Amino acid sequence: MKVVTDAAANLTHERAAELGVTVVPFQVTFRGKTYKDGVDILPEDLYRMYTEYPDDFCETSQPSVGDFMQIYQEHAGEEILSIHLSSGLSGAYSSAEHALRITEHQNVTVVDSRTVGPALGWMVETAARGVKLGWSKDRILAAIKKVGENTITMVAFSDMKYLKHSGRVSHIKGIIASVLRIKPIIGMNPEDGRYSNVGQEMTLSRAAHKMAAVVHARFGDQKLRLQLMHGSNLPGVDTLREAVRGALNAVEEQLTTVTLVLGAHAGPTVIGLAAAPQAVFDQLFE
Repeated sequence: MKVVTDAAANLTHERAAELGVTVVPFQVTFRGKTYKDGVDILPEDLYRMYTEYPDDFCETSQPSVGDFMQIYQEHAGEEILSIHLSSGLSGAYSSAEHALRITEHQNVTVVDSRTVGPALGWMVETAARGVKLGWSKDRILAAIKKVGENTITMVAFSDMKYLKHSGRVSHIKGIIASVLRIKPIIGMNPEDGRYSNVGQEMTLSRAAHKMAAVVHARFGDQKLRLQLMHGSNLPGVDTLREAVRGALNAVEEQLTTVTLVLGAHAGPTVIGLAAAPQAVFDQLFE
């Protein structure tokens, strides 16, 4: 079985190769030039350009139907599991489904992760590990569903201008005209896979502590798998790290940049986390 995902999964080239996963890139256009995520631009490159050109914004586009068709045709003799960024945030899932219908490849299963970033990456990792262990498709689908249901993802911002420009906050209740004076905390709605308003604080420090408190309220003192992430905001992520260390029983993975498809609309000030009980992974692979 071949596992396919998109660049929103936050997998490095090295990690994707290790897992045997094919990653389909998004595209980002900035100052008239279009780049492929993970091919000729990395998230840190975009954050640097945002810093150099603070009055400019970028546009993103999902992988095309043709991008998915090419990959599905390249693996026509294999069963394919295609796991993608939430359909509530992007058309990547829709493109994958459309490609499946056109190619009439009967051995492709397209999965809407309803999430983004490291949480999506953990689902993809789980699928890839299951493939290497010879699991059936049904067992893999049940495993990634369990991971998705037990993972929480949140981000906070110092500067909302990028997200406001993108139009991706229009549906979030509670984020009003005064948003530039507060620090909103945005999570994922598991029902529709769209952004949801977790809360809002007057300072980034208070937002960081709120994020840690929300995770603790969900998971308590369980040992957690924790991924911190940021755009280009090391002081902010240090604040978040201090907050989670005081509240959570967590093993932090290596710090990562926010995936480009999210970071393009979040801007360089974004900080965030993904967390899940370590027992979920331990039980799946015991």
